[in-house]
Amino acid sequence: MSAAPLRRPRTSTAVPTRATQPRERGTSQDRRHLRAVSAPEQARSLAPFAWTCVLIIMAALASVLAITTAMSEGAYERRDLKIEIAQLHQQRAALVSELEANSSPTYLAEAARGLGMEPHTTLGFVSLTDQAVLKQGE
Repeated sequence: MSAAPLRRPRTSTAVPTRATQPRERGTSQDRRHLRAVSAPEQARSLAPFAWTCVLIIMAALASVLAITTAMSEGAYERRDLKIEIAQLHQQRAALVSELEANSSPTYLAEAARGLGMEPHTTLGFVSLTDQAVLKQGE
């Protein structure tokens, strides 16, 4: 047996009809299978993406640096204010102890003698309703 295909003999010599005629080029049925082919996409460069990532990272680092600097400045101000508060507490304590010492009866008597005052021997009261001085012990 040979590998050649078998041919059938033609039985009719009639003119082929439209259905059996070969198709003309460019008919609508042929066009239905045609489609436009897009141009191949060009390879995109990774450089813009890489630069964008680098800029985002640098912006984040700069903002962290700015925040850290602001916080350290605030910490120094806080330390200075604590020192000032401690000094003001010491100054207040010194003034309170001086006030207590100056308001003691012994200090007041010494200060009055230094001004030339003498102790009074009688006691008196002031009556606000009568607007008079009431003396006792005379």
